[in-house]
Amino acid sequence: MRIKRFGVCIAALCAVAAVSAATETGDKEPFWLGGDISGMNATRLRVWVNPKDGFCSPEDVLKMAKRSQALGMPVMIDFHYSDWWADPGKQNPPKAWLGMTLEQTEKALADHTRQTLRLLKDNGIDVKWVQVGNETTHGFLWPMGRFEENPVNYASLTKAGIKAVREVYPEAEVIIHLDNGFDQGLYDRVFDSLKSNGVEWDTIGISVDPYWTPEWNAEDDYRLGALSRNMPTVIMDAFKEAASSAR
Repeated sequence: MRIKRFGVCIAALCAVAAVSAATETGDKEPFWLGGDISGMNATRLRVWVNPKDGFCSPEDVLKMAKRSQALGMPVMIDFHYSDWWADPGKQNPPKAWLGMTLEQTEKALADHTRQTLRLLKDNGIDVKWVQVGNETTHGFLWPMGRFEENPVNYASLTKAGIKAVREVYPEAEVIIHLDNGFDQGLYDRVFDSLKSNGVEWDTIGISVDPYWTPEWNAEDDYRLGALSRNMPTVIMDAFKEAASSAR
């Protein structure tokens, strides 16, 4: 398999003041100002809604996106829909969205997605991929959008994000991202449910993180084999969905 893009998530670099250097204008920039970055040819930037320190806010993401584009690296935007980390163990709604109804949350999510992407587009950023949610294995915006209890809500919120992406960057690939890439049953359950609830995506994102997966054993042939079997299945399913949408 030929790897077309070899990317890296550099979203935290602006927060690492110890490796920042002053520019001629006195502004701070992260240490990856230029030069070769170990063969990387794409960047992934996460977005938080109202982070307390400003890092990974839409404005902070714009700074990193400009630098990425200046280095010739296309950009992926990863919406966490939280004020901090969102992952399979926590999908906390932004503080400003607490107490909202489903319809209000859909609007807030779509507005945040649209405004962030519009900020990037108005500043000349060519976004190639957009992740609607980060590792939404169990849904997001809990408890409203938790997959196990509220799969229809999860699908509805996901559709609101995807619609906003299409409005601003119609050519960008929309990614839905899960973890535990070795669990084919998980991928079948989640994506069958999303499909049955009218969600249309372009690409399936797969995470495999042994450090955060207690049951993972790096020497376990079964799990490694399960991952190798699931990946082609996921790729083929995504291909079939894309072909179906194109007709």
